[in-house]
Amino acid sequence: MGIGAYKYLVKGAFEGTFTTLQEEPLTTSSIIPAGDEHKITIHRGIISHSTQITEEEYQHALSSLYFNEVQNIEIQRSPYWPLTNDAIFSLHGMKLADVEVSQVTRMNDKTIATLKGTVFSKVSQMDFDVSVGTRDEPDENRYVKNQWNDQKWSKNGGCNRGLGNSIQNSLSGCSPGGCNTPSGCLKWLLYLLLLLLLLGLLGQCTQFGRTLHCYYNAWKEKKEILKLQEKKDKLIEKIEKTKKETTPCGKISDPNGKNTPKSYTFDLGQKSGTLRLRYEMYEIPDRIEVIYDGKLVALTNDQRFNPITVNRKKYNLDYLVPMGYAQGSGELKFDYHYNKNKPTELLVRVIPSREFETTEWTIDIFCP
Repeated sequence: MGIGAYKYLVKGAFEGTFTTLQEEPLTTSSIIPAGDEHKITIHRGIISHSTQITEEEYQHALSSLYFNEVQNIEIQRSPYWPLTNDAIFSLHGMKLADVEVSQVTRMNDKTIATLKGTVFSKVSQMDFDVSVGTRDEPDENRYVKNQWNDQKWSKNGGCNRGLGNSIQNSLSGCSPGGCNTPSGCLKWLLYLLLLLLLLGLLGQCTQFGRTLHCYYNAWKEKKEILKLQEKKDKLIEKIEKTKKETTPCGKISDPNGKNTPKSYTFDLGQKSGTLRLRYEMYEIPDRIEVIYDGKLVALTNDQRFNPITVNRKKYNLDYLVPMGYAQGSGELKFDYHYNKNKPTELLVRVIPSREFETTEWTIDIFCP
């Protein structure tokens, strides 16, 4: 398959394994020179953060290593790559910038290592046996210029360097050119942990350190207590808001002129005894319900009603007999037994007759 028979153009973060037959041992800080004695053979590789680019972007891409053809390269899927699955491809005219060498070992008179950098290449689907790619000579005056702008890759070991005069092939950390790698971040993390350990030992081994440690713990505990107190106050405030307002025992008169139901809550206190509720409903009947601990404990229920005249119209009210209404005056009783595990609130509901738009009534509550 020729170089021109490609289907895609890719840019991404390349990482792969290679061997070389050079006589001088290669290290992670070595700059791979030109020459057949340092010829690189790539055996396999992965391109992550893949992005499809144009022919113009490929032509203007600068690099330090150039490979005529490399096979057995996996290109991983990404939002900027047209294929939805990981797949194996052949690369043609592969340009590699920001080169880094790591995991260098010697085996059978060969140097085996990992190669990493920013790749620009033509891509075609593999349809033949897997073989290896060999580096061709780089063009003269080629210059590394990283145009990769994926910050995620940069944070995970990629390079994001500015202009420079040479390739920094080091995985030891952050170079003056701005190459940030995982091993460099790990090194600084170890330094930080060591510093914290030394400070902890200093605090335990000196009187000043122990005193400072005690002050810090006291401040920390005080801060935590203030937070807990604030949470407690907010919780109490919420609980108080959920409580119904209680009405003191006594006389209630509500001649509102409407047939809207009314509810009142009374606090019975901690004294057991008989609660008496006296009412006056006048001519228009109303219904009274006494509720304690979610149960109906008393209810008005007259068995006869006198006819009334409203707006010059006479009404026979016998239909209210089975409905729990009362006319005129009367009294309801409830035996209250205080229990610390039960509520002390008593709910009284007045339900006027819906047939009449106006009503008047009074209630006298006598607590134990």
